[in-house]
Amino acid sequence: MDEQSAGATGSRSTSRLVVDVVRALRGWVVIAAGGVLLLSCYLGVSAESDPGLQLPYLASGGLTGLALVLIGCALLIADRIEATRGGGASAAQARLAEQVDDLHALVVAAANATPGAPATAVAAPVALPAPTPAPAAADDGSVYAVSGGRTFHRPGCELLAGKSAQRVEPSQVSARGLSPCSVCAPILVA
Repeated sequence: MDEQSAGATGSRSTSRLVVDVVRALRGWVVIAAGGVLLLSCYLGVSAESDPGLQLPYLASGGLTGLALVLIGCALLIADRIEATRGGGASAAQARLAEQVDDLHALVVAAANATPGAPATAVAAPVALPAPTPAPAAADDGSVYAVSGGRTFHRPGCELLAGKSAQRVEPSQVSARGLSPCSVCAPILVA
């Protein structure tokens, strides 16, 4: 199974490389065609001494060649922009997930702050509704975590609502360095 997935990944990256090369060549081919038209325009105009006979060369070869060079440059720039966007998407998603986790920690810290105590990370305490405990029947001691998250939760935790969470074993919790959720306060059963 691992060999198949590795083979699929390898062929996918190879096909992606071929697509990228073809896209880059497409832009260069269009630029070369424009250059050929510009050269033929120059040769046609230089061979004629009558301006009336030079005008068709300028209109057909010159303007079309210039347009093809500009289109080829636009294709190359568009390919470069697309390649730049594709590489940064996963890094941006990871950064966004980290920011959401940090925001969650600040909100929980503000909710757990005692009245009258100095606020350290939050300027004003935020009032949050008390968490509703999970039904006793659904809580069998198993814990869940979101892929890429930093906390583990009980099955009925409100912070897991609408997210795809996977069940994690106690060995996975320690291996991934997960900390318990401060809302549902899960307990690991070994």
